[in-house]
Amino acid sequence: MGVRMRTHDWSASPLGDPQIWPQPLRTLVRVMLNAQQPMFIAWGPELAFLYNDAYAPLFGTKHPDALGYPFAEVWSDIWSQIKPLADDTLAGKPSWHEDLLIPMQRHGFLEEAYFSFSYTPAWGEDDRIAGIFGAVAEATDKVLAERRNIAERQLLQQMFQQAPGIMVMLRGRDHVFELINDAYLQLVGHRDLVGKTVREALPELEGQGLFELLENVHETGDSFVGRGVPVRVQREPCGPLEERFVDFIYQPIKNADGQVTGIFVEGYDVTDAKHSVEALRASEEFNRRILDSSSDCIKVLDTDARLQFMSQGGMHVMEVDDFGAIQGCDWRTFWSGPEHEKARQAVETALAGGTARFQGPTPTVKGTPRWWDVAVTPIKGADGTVEKLLSVSRDITATKQSEEALRQSQRRLNAVLNNASVSIFLMDDRQHCVYMNAAAEKLTGYTLAEVTGRPLHDVIHHTHPDGSHFPLEECPIDRAFPEEHQVQGEEVFVHKSGSFYPVAFTASPIQDESGRTIGTIIEVRDISAEKKAQEHQRLLINELNHRVKNTLATVQSITSQTLRNAATAQDAKRALEGRLLALSRTHDVLTRENWESAELREIVEQAIEPYQGQGEDRFHLEGPWLRLPPRMALALAMALQELATNAVKYGALSNATGTVRIIWEVDGPHNPSRLRLQWEETGGPVVAAPSRRGFGTRLIERSLAQDLDGRVQIEFAPSGVVCMVDAPVHKF
Repeated sequence: MGVRMRTHDWSASPLGDPQIWPQPLRTLVRVMLNAQQPMFIAWGPELAFLYNDAYAPLFGTKHPDALGYPFAEVWSDIWSQIKPLADDTLAGKPSWHEDLLIPMQRHGFLEEAYFSFSYTPAWGEDDRIAGIFGAVAEATDKVLAERRNIAERQLLQQMFQQAPGIMVMLRGRDHVFELINDAYLQLVGHRDLVGKTVREALPELEGQGLFELLENVHETGDSFVGRGVPVRVQREPCGPLEERFVDFIYQPIKNADGQVTGIFVEGYDVTDAKHSVEALRASEEFNRRILDSSSDCIKVLDTDARLQFMSQGGMHVMEVDDFGAIQGCDWRTFWSGPEHEKARQAVETALAGGTARFQGPTPTVKGTPRWWDVAVTPIKGADGTVEKLLSVSRDITATKQSEEALRQSQRRLNAVLNNASVSIFLMDDRQHCVYMNAAAEKLTGYTLAEVTGRPLHDVIHHTHPDGSHFPLEECPIDRAFPEEHQVQGEEVFVHKSGSFYPVAFTASPIQDESGRTIGTIIEVRDISAEKKAQEHQRLLINELNHRVKNTLATVQSITSQTLRNAATAQDAKRALEGRLLALSRTHDVLTRENWESAELREIVEQAIEPYQGQGEDRFHLEGPWLRLPPRMALALAMALQELATNAVKYGALSNATGTVRIIWEVDGPHNPSRLRLQWEETGGPVVAAPSRRGFGTRLIERSLAQDLDGRVQIEFAPSGVVCMVDAPVHKF
């Protein structure tokens, strides 16, 4: 520390350069640095701190940064405790403190520390107190060791007092009671014994030989051990003498010269145990009679599993007439097949100190088939080792036969229920589900394990993934539960996936022999297809009514316009037949598709079929696959029929060389998409625009545009008629 002090930068310290330190301080520093005891000096108005090498370990992690700094900063964590001591010292009062507790944080955590130290006033050159000179010794280890010793002594005293056996320390030739534990006091009636001789404290022991035994141990120095010694003693003050039985030892206590200075008495009151043994012996015959009357086969085996004993009741159930004939046989040989391995493992488990149990079939000695429930347990000696084995076999043949009959019945019932097409639920008296068949598992999406013990309502009306649920008050099955008669109705179930589906149900009470309702059987049938068929039928009827009305209106319009514009009756007949035929063909296409939609190419091919000559290639079709709704299909079919009729009369189909090109395309995946269809005639007579629009033209441009909700345009180009259709196609 002297080297460190000489090389230390004192510019930041209140003490300044050591060259100008006053002589008293220099003298104290020299004494401190040469001392082997931890010492420190706190000097000046700010009590700048100096210390020696022996003091440094007390600092912990603060060393060496504390050198020269004020006392209050160096020990800031304990300053509130030591400041009064420092103030007294600076006032001229030296002090000594021994094993003082000072909690401090010298290693980064709060710890208990104990110190013995002195604070002495340090005088300056002007005969005034200029600081504090301290000598310190850490006593933490000593204090903690003393504390441990006290705790250990207290623990030993507590163990002595609370020991289950009696303990007494007798001192001197007169055997004066020095230490007595609670067990001994309980034996002698909680008397005031300490400081008294045994003859004074326990006069009733006179004549029982115990005083003489103590004298002999003291004289000879030999221990004495007594087993089950009867002692008559007063267990209550002024009470009667009670006979107790005691196991005890008189152990002489000797000094360094081998002389006996006292006797330590240790033992146990075994009265209760002795009475228990006597009671056990008295009951052996009774227990044997119990064994003999038991219908269980009770056997004792040696550690090699050989038969040593079998109860009379066991001999009866095992059909043994002469136990001597099987005595000494290996018990494991009575078992065969898989049961032999079970018996072998049971013996191994019992020999290891455990209990083994198994069930299996084996015949009696006379060959009668039997099923047995077997337990094998160890019989342990006083030292805890397994001395014998106890085997108890109970005849469970009747139980096994009943279980097998029940299993057969259950298998038949399950076969019937699981092959039933209808879903079946069985509920207990609390209306909790106890069974459902395979059809019910498929219907609900749940397994039997998932619904067992749950109310049916929780299973079929659970919250839907979208947050909705089926209200409890709207559950007809729930309302049917209290009924004592059959209830039928319809219901809506929620599948495990969250989807809804309608069902028809029949709920019937299950009653016991006394007529009390103990549960409910519910038969459920999914009627989704029926509901859908009914809905579809209603839709078809409504659609048929609508379409019949529209068709009649269309026929009426076609007939009216045809008759109004025909020059002759024959012309009217031909035009009317062609238009009605086109309408009929399109109806045929829609009928095949259940009036849901029709394919555009098929509509076009049906419209031009009457005008296709055998071997001719007058029509050219080009366009993608596209399904049209019924209204759009009918409108296009009528338009194509009119265009084809005009082409035969006046256009490209009126000679042998003309052709018709029908092309269509659909724009994008939008809803609705747009259909663009074009009818283009070439190779026919030169075309001139008519002076007035006929019925066919008006039918195409007006009615078609209206029915298609789009735009239709006919151009009478010299090269041939061109009809352009632009209409939306709604998805359906």
